[in-house]
Amino acid sequence: MPALSRRHFLGLGTATLGLLAVAWQTVGQLGSYPSLPFAAHTLTPKTAAILAVLGEWLLPPGGPLPGSGGDIDSLKMIDDFLGGLPAHHKMLILALPLLFEHGTALERFGADRLTAMAPDQQQAYLDRWFFSDEVLRAQLITALKIIWSPTYLDRADTQIAMGIPVLCGVAS
Repeated sequence: MPALSRRHFLGLGTATLGLLAVAWQTVGQLGSYPSLPFAAHTLTPKTAAILAVLGEWLLPPGGPLPGSGGDIDSLKMIDDFLGGLPAHHKMLILALPLLFEHGTALERFGADRLTAMAPDQQQAYLDRWFFSDEVLRAQLITALKIIWSPTYLDRADTQIAMGIPVLCGVAS
């Protein structure tokens, strides 16, 4: 096999970026999702549906903390958080849920989207991400957790449940 020249390498890189741009636009349009129950500034129905599933998995209801990571209050906090970010950071964070939503096809051709799976399948799929030995998967799970740190954990009801005095804002 002949060695790649810099010109060929740059050409392949440009073609790959073009393919990713087309895929981004195509994948972003796949699926139908319920409308949002609140007026969102940043979240689309698709992103909110995916984040609701991911939030329920990360911070499930019924524990010692109120609500869950996928409830309406958490989604509103995520929407507000994303609204305050620069456009390039916002785009990267909004791409992350799509990876989990359509990453099912990477595991198995023809697999359902994450939001179309049964809850037990969702749990198993996300657990495979969480318990993987792959560095990339671990980094993506960490990035996912970072979304809920300044949102769910910043909720007044969550802080009260954790015994942390609410310093910013009024507890409702």
